[in-house]
Amino acid sequence: ANVSSPVKVTSLSGMVAVDAGEYHSLALKNDGTVWAWGANFYGELGVGSTASAYTPVQVSGLTNVVAIAAGSDNSLFLK
Repeated sequence: ANVSSPVKVTSLSGMVAVDAGEYHSLALKNDGTVWAWGANFYGELGVGSTASAYTPVQVSGLTNVVAIAAGSDNSLFLK
C-alpha cells in the first residue's frame, strides 16, 4: 500500500543497516541475515520470484552478510 508519510516497520528488530531503492527496501540484521520488502518487478527482493512483498521477508540463502545496497531495480549484498 502507498503511504505519504513515514511508518515504523514493527516486524523488524536487531537491524544494523537499512537501504532504500526506488521501489523496495532492504534491512540487514545483526545476525547477518537480510530482509526485503516493496515492489519486486525484476526480482530485486531476491526471494526467488517477482511477487512484491509489503511486509519484510527474509532473503533465503544469504548468511554472514556485512553490507547491503538497494538500487533502482537491483540489490547488492556483501559477505
